[in-house]
Amino acid sequence: MHELELRHLRVIIAVADAGSLSKAAVQLGISQPALTAQLQRLERRVGGLLFARSGTGVVPTDLGSYVLSAARLVLTDVDELMAGIKQRTQAVTVAGMIRVGGPPGLIVPLFATAIAERLGNAETSIDIDSNPVELARKVLDGKLDFAVLEENPGFRTPLPAQLHSRVMLSAPMFVALSETHRLAGVGDIDLRELADENWVLPPVGEVPEQLALLRACAGSGFTPKIKHQVSDSTTTRALVQAGAVTLAKPVAREGNGLVIRNIAGTPLRHEIVLIWHEESTLAGAAEQAPTSLLEAYSKLVDTNPLFAAWWAEHKDAPADGATRALRR
Repeated sequence: MHELELRHLRVIIAVADAGSLSKAAVQLGISQPALTAQLQRLERRVGGLLFARSGTGVVPTDLGSYVLSAARLVLTDVDELMAGIKQRTQAVTVAGMIRVGGPPGLIVPLFATAIAERLGNAETSIDIDSNPVELARKVLDGKLDFAVLEENPGFRTPLPAQLHSRVMLSAPMFVALSETHRLAGVGDIDLRELADENWVLPPVGEVPEQLALLRACAGSGFTPKIKHQVSDSTTTRALVQAGAVTLAKPVAREGNGLVIRNIAGTPLRHEIVLIWHEESTLAGAAEQAPTSLLEAYSKLVDTNPLFAAWWAEHKDAPADGATRALRR
């Protein structure tokens, strides 16, 4: 048991309470294959099966019941401890400090700067994390005031009721290719033209891009070949330079042997979601945050001519349909 982390205990409890891996995966905000693999690793650590399959889902084994009981006691004590710490430290938090979290890239520093300026040059701190579930947990635990999530429609991160959220941007996703790729000279690439390509994408357990791509490709009548699962941008770029293809975010930059192209019909979209806690004590910050985040994105439009063209067309559009996200 000493080798198990608190997050592992939460996984075990989630599976037991849900009664099935599929339901638990939804609650945890990960895919079922990723949850199955994680549970198998846990079972190897403890040296036995924690759950047995039944006709309706999964049930704890004798070992699983023992671990589950202990896990509930441990987490209850930890939750009480953290609540006490939070209560005692809130009073000494530096007044005006704004803590912002989000994925790697320029947007979090730019967002932090923009909101600080709107609130009289308040102090800021940033926390970079590519996992939206972890970012949401940090906001829930009071470690962050605001977090920026990169999401895909239909695969959003489940959020606790205490967190407020607002979709700030819903822009097209593009495809990145080597400048020597056979489709590099094409303006709008039909997704079906990429049916035989080797894709490189982040692992499905980290972000939902793979799931979004699989759904879009299924709509075009094929299953993509996801050959490489890579988290870091440097390795991804090297693989694309060598001939693979990948999805490109709206602010992705061309150069160093890569080109970025439209996908015809915009079958994939990239959502920027702002989240904060309903009990946030930062006066005025929640009102200024949405405008500050859009202001930050406005400084990135020159990174990608395709995104710049989309931004010019949609940034002042009426609050309806696909552009409603810019105004909510």
